[in-house]
Amino acid sequence: MESRSPAYVAVLALIAGSILMVGSLMKPKSDDPEPRNSGFSRPEMISPLSILSQRGSLEDMAAYFSRLASNASRHLIFLEDPAQTGVVWDAAGTVVTSNTRRGFPNDVKAGTSGGAELMLEVSASPPEAPVVALTALSGFASNPALRLRSTFLEHGEWLLITWLSSPLEKSFVPGLYLGSRPVECGGRPALDVSLSVTPAAEMAGGGVFDFDGSLIGLVAHCDGRYLILVPESVDEILEWTKSFEGRLLAQYGLEISLLTAGEREHFGGEETVVVREVWQGGLAEQEGLRPGDLIAGFEGRPVKMPDDLQPLVLPAAREVLELKLRRGRRMVAATLPAQAHFDGNAAENTSTGLVLASEPEGFVVESVVDDSAAARAGIRSGDRLVSVDGSGVRSAAQARVVLEGRDAKGRFVVVQRGARQWGALLTP
Repeated sequence: MESRSPAYVAVLALIAGSILMVGSLMKPKSDDPEPRNSGFSRPEMISPLSILSQRGSLEDMAAYFSRLASNASRHLIFLEDPAQTGVVWDAAGTVVTSNTRRGFPNDVKAGTSGGAELMLEVSASPPEAPVVALTALSGFASNPALRLRSTFLEHGEWLLITWLSSPLEKSFVPGLYLGSRPVECGGRPALDVSLSVTPAAEMAGGGVFDFDGSLIGLVAHCDGRYLILVPESVDEILEWTKSFEGRLLAQYGLEISLLTAGEREHFGGEETVVVREVWQGGLAEQEGLRPGDLIAGFEGRPVKMPDDLQPLVLPAAREVLELKLRRGRRMVAATLPAQAHFDGNAAENTSTGLVLASEPEGFVVESVVDDSAAARAGIRSGDRLVSVDGSGVRSAAQARVVLEGRDAKGRFVVVQRGARQWGALLTP
């Protein structure tokens, strides 16, 4: 007797459940008590799934899905470290995959579904970016899929999530298209494709294809969950990673911005650029930069715009670049190495495999009132309040007294979420 794997049985169960769901959705609703020949007499009620289900058994459908997944897998690459899938993105040999919390080594060994082996170089990517681009170190016969915008899909249309468990082993799950929705993913706006199945960690970097083999989306890790990002969103995120802002985050774990009008009044002085965000483990944090530091000078010149720090991400003759900061009432000197790279594995002991977490600072935010200054600043429950106006928070009671005090110029707070610390002005 032929045996079936649990995954195969699960696919059959999913197909059967989807048939029932589609049938329920297609069932005509009427208050007319007279029986009516609803059947499939109306052409617009004949779905591809109904035709397919009439032509064969569930096993035939599963075999059909498997053939579709085999065709789709030609556009996929298996990455050995981390063990996940990548999608061949263009004819130039670019491969795109989901970012990971551990980060990537500089070079990744990979294999195609056809058995070819290759080495890929990882492009620098900000720590919270949902996707990462890799480039083949030597030419290979890249085979990118055609892309289809989700706006051309119809609700209830079958799609196939396909990924590789090894270079020669494909996995797939069919699902029904339920629409698309705007989301924020790693701090960037994106469009998510919703299916009747929820993407999971083992699908990371996999592709979502229609029955014609067109690419609909890529499975990516977004703020603690897995979503399906449309190709247009992936392209926009990859373009952002090449910008000055994206490269500064990728190389130093640092974000800078112009002061808002309220912040200029709050801080006073002539400085116009502030350290907005610092990531733990990044070189900016290691060199002592903090959210709320005002950047007064760079390499002996005054700083008026964020772009004045462009040399940080450009080839430089000097190995170390100098910053002049104002922190409260004090002027502080800092240095940053030129052409740095943010190592997401900085806290990992490579000899033991241990990943060490630093001691948490501040106090946990239990809740945030809707439409409050804290909510508008992006603070949410579970974040940690680290400092207020440059002073560390020693107790929850102290923080409450300071924040509830009346100050027309507001309070500049530093908040931490995961490895990210950022600053914002809370005004009454």
